[in-house]
Amino acid sequence: ITRLHLGRISGLAWPGFRYTSLPAQALGHASSSLSRPQVAAYSKLASSALHGKGSVCVDSHRSEPLVATGGADGVVCLYDTAQRKALSKMKGHDGAVHRVRLHPRAAVAVSAGADASVRVWSTEERTETAKMALHAAAVTDVSIHPTGDYAVSASADGSWKVADLSSGGCVLSVEDAASLGSGGFSCSEIHPDGLILGTGTGTSAKVWDIKSRANVASFDVEQPVSCLSFSENGFYLATGGAEGALKLWDLRKLKNIHTIDVGAPVRSAAFDFSGQFLAAAAGTTSLYETKSWASLAQHKAAASGVSFGAAASLLAAAGPDGKLTLYGSA
Repeated sequence: ITRLHLGRISGLAWPGFRYTSLPAQALGHASSSLSRPQVAAYSKLASSALHGKGSVCVDSHRSEPLVATGGADGVVCLYDTAQRKALSKMKGHDGAVHRVRLHPRAAVAVSAGADASVRVWSTEERTETAKMALHAAAVTDVSIHPTGDYAVSASADGSWKVADLSSGGCVLSVEDAASLGSGGFSCSEIHPDGLILGTGTGTSAKVWDIKSRANVASFDVEQPVSCLSFSENGFYLATGGAEGALKLWDLRKLKNIHTIDVGAPVRSAAFDFSGQFLAAAAGTTSLYETKSWASLAQHKAAASGVSFGAAASLLAAAGPDGKLTLYGSA
């Protein structure tokens, strides 16, 4: 797997695929970011109780002061990070929300739930606009394709699917029978180029070529894969293990280049939009820089989800106590 330019995405072929030119910011390369000392010196800015008890996922907008969270209570919450207040609590899922994502260029959020559905929300009207019944079991993860036109979801039913956000229709479906013996897919994420997809199943992280629908690489994580994240330059994949290993993989060499023992199950991992920093939720919240993978800081508040804001200006950490905590430069 080599670095693939997003312009090549026009070669993707599935029925109804639409390709539009993307603005530079859609590539995820931030023009500037906080420095290493600034990120290392993050302090607690705010904490708000948004959900009932249970695992909470979180996503930060690429450019706006907006965070979305999803909880075990089935609620999707929108939070204004500038005003430090909840904007809306939207109920739709019948069961836990496993993942929520904010669209980088439209007033849209998508969520994946234990009720086997992917839901689409308007962040302006703050209402549900679509329910997509794509899977036969819990949807464990969902991403928004870099074109902005599609949602890519993975499920415990052992399938990953691409759905049109406008019509709600499924345009691509891939079933992985081998994953069913491990409970299907536990997590997934689309590569920044939009050409490959990463999935976690059992103790393996699999990389799929979306155009050919083929599994082009597999990594033995040696423990159940609980989360994964691609760096914004597309070179690295971070995987989190249920037994406490945060592993870094070089996609150019297809090998493990570094392993961090965080001492607790890794619930979430996320690179910032510049690719300079990596955060991990493993009970507490840990921060690392990506040149040497050295530890920068650790915050003691319990966390089950983490996400960086624009230019690493803040870090949103959601906890199993239902609270959203913001860290940043005071």
